[in-house]
Amino acid sequence: MIKTATVAAPFSEVATKLIEQLISEGTKLVGFARVGDEQRGAELEANYKGAIQIVYGDMADPESSNHMVASAVELLGSIEAHYHCAGVFSWNHWQHVEPTEVARLFNANFQTAWCMSKALVPAMLGESRSSMVFVSARDTSRFVGAGFGPYMASKMALNGLVESLATELISTNITVNAVQPTIINTAVNRKALPDIDPANFVDPAQMASIMIDISKPTRYQLSGALIPINSGLI
Repeated sequence: MIKTATVAAPFSEVATKLIEQLISEGTKLVGFARVGDEQRGAELEANYKGAIQIVYGDMADPESSNHMVASAVELLGSIEAHYHCAGVFSWNHWQHVEPTEVARLFNANFQTAWCMSKALVPAMLGESRSSMVFVSARDTSRFVGAGFGPYMASKMALNGLVESLATELISTNITVNAVQPTIINTAVNRKALPDIDPANFVDPAQMASIMIDISKPTRYQLSGALIPINSGLI
């Protein structure tokens, strides 16, 4: 059993399934959210009546990340697992994408992961097994098609973080892994891709279950893995 955990971007559809499953198993949670999401945070806390508390800040800022993790440790006592669901997607060709959009993609998909992992490592080091699980994208390990370039580049940077951080921590109690889904079955994706059968999308609940499974203390020999979740898409 995972006794304590943190979830970055706790309002996404995958994160809500993670939270639901973890709380049903008795895990005590802290969610990391952006300033401005206080109303959604209060609603989430009320739904679970003390099983989760939300901490607010800027996950792309090292100082703010340190403060958020310190607050989580104060609330939980320790952090056994971290699930990083923060990220954004947009469709762009390299010749036309604006520099601000490239910066936004890297900020959300890589910078938040780096800043939070940097803050989490000192808090997780010790004798108890701990884990970090990130969300990448399956096609970072395949041929990247036109229009996916800037997004996939930011996720490839995340892959590099996961693999190299896992190597740096190989002799410690901390594991670092990532899942690589295809298209996740969310309302936004169903609306954006009406010609694709949603049955072929990744089920958020099943994805959450996989993330929880690979973070369990019994999976301590799994680290540095990039695990594809293919569903029905080739």
